[in-house]
Amino acid sequence: MGTFEIVDLPPGVIPLQSRFTYKIKCNCNGAIAKLKVLLVASWPVDMQTEDEYSTTFAPTSRFTAIRTLTSIAMQERMMLKHWDITGAFMTADIDTDIYMDLPP
Repeated sequence: MGTFEIVDLPPGVIPLQSRFTYKIKCNCNGAIAKLKVLLVASWPVDMQTEDEYSTTFAPTSRFTAIRTLTSIAMQERMMLKHWDITGAFMTADIDTDIYMDLPP
């Protein structure tokens, strides 16, 4: 799929840590409908600085803010064309290489 490739770590690069999280999705009867696994990456806590936090922070909005904007748009008879709120961070272009350790 081209999502990632396993390569040697360049000298001087600190990789992101990673782990798997697991979730069991049940249907309305309580029976297991899906088993989901998600690969999660995180920056090592001892390496975080205030500058890195402010440059990597992805602002999100609360549901009340979205409802307020929608309400104002309807009152002013404005047309809302497209909102991609859930996928905005996941589909953002990255202009640098990211290195991550394989999960244990």
